[in-house]
Formats: sequence, C-alpha cells, structure tokens
Amino acid sequence: MLGDMQKTPPLSPVVRTTALSVCALLAATVLTACGAGDSGTKDGVSTLESSSPASAGKSGTSESSKTDSRRPQLRMDSSEEERNRYDDTYNACLQAHGVPMNTKRAALAGAKQAAPLYGQEKEAKYKPAFDACLAKKPLPPPELDSAVNPHYTDQYRNYVKCLNGKGMRVHMQQDEHGIASGWTYDESNGNSLSDAEQTKIDKVCVKESFSVKH
Repeated sequence: MLGDMQKTPPLSPVVRTTALSVCALLAATVLTACGAGDSGTKDGVSTLESSSPASAGKSGTSESSKTDSRRPQLRMDSSEEERNRYDDTYNACLQAHGVPMNTKRAALAGAKQAAPLYGQEKEAKYKPAFDACLAKKPLPPPELDSAVNPHYTDQYRNYVKCLNGKGMRVHMQQDEHGIASGWTYDESNGNSLSDAEQTKIDKVCVKESFSVKH
C-alpha cells in the first residue's frame, strides 16, 4: 500500500497510484514492505502478490517449484514480527547483491532494513539478484495466491467492495483470463483518507474477505 514507485509483489499481484498497496498480510508493513518496494504494485494498480511459477518469472515450472519449496510460507495469521523478519532477510539479500534500496523511505519509517527501489528497468537490470534471493522471499498465504485459491477472484471482488464500503473509491481489474489482477483508484474518487487510514482499511478488508472458509 504505498507509493513513490509506480512499479511491481508479487507479489505480489500489484499496481497502484499512491502510497497504498494490497500487501498488508503479504509483507511486514506498508512502509517497509510492499509500499517500500516489495512485490506490491504494477503499472499503477494495487494487487495481492501471486507466487505462481509464471509470476515468479523463473526458468521453468519445475525449477520454480523447487525454489518455492524452500521459501518461507506466510499464513493469514502470521504476526507482523514474523513478516518483518522474513522481509528483512529477503531485502538484506537483495542489498548484498547490489540492488538499489529505498533508504529514504526506510529512514522515514524508522526501519532498520530498507526495501528495494522498484521499476521495470531496475527489476530487469537486477534480475540475477532477484533470482538469487528468491528462496528467501516469503510466499503469500495460500488464500492470497490466485494460483492456489479457487475462490480468489470472488474474494478479491468482496475485498474491493469492502474497500469502497469504508470510504475508498477504487475498482477491480482483471487479466485476460478473468482473474482479479489488482485494483486502481477511480478517476474522480474524491478520496480524502490519509495513507494511514487507507492502510488500516486495507488490512481489515483483506482479513475480512480472504479469511472466509468455503
């Protein structure tokens, strides 16, 4: 949920146009994780990160699956401390491999470990570093993975409805297969909510919409 980076988590299925993203439960905090440069935004649309082999961009499904089996697995009830720990480990690996870090945002947030600066050109330039550190990148909870959760799009639709019901003016986007790929702000949303308020709303709506058992 944040945004000085019109980029993309992967997470994270994600794009956005402000400092908000949809990674509240996928990463540590909005400032130090998705918003600071974890998988959270893509071309201006906020999305939940996907951990499928295709989105991971690795050299084949079997190789991706092998890497995924070593990645830490987050749960819907993972504590913020746990998410922070995993994210810091992953980001420290990227930094050690030469990826430029968003130290300014980290300083503003009082975070010890900065997250990467994002942008398609940076992700392409430092792809070897991202590949080398992939095994340290936490997997999102299965509920937030469109490749695993068969109810993902329906729940994402409820998630966006929840955001709107609490004062945010956004709409869902879908890919060519009809799967939810993120949300973006309405053109004239008249949104007066602060980043902190939107972050709080996002966390509530993620839990409310994706914790439902089918």
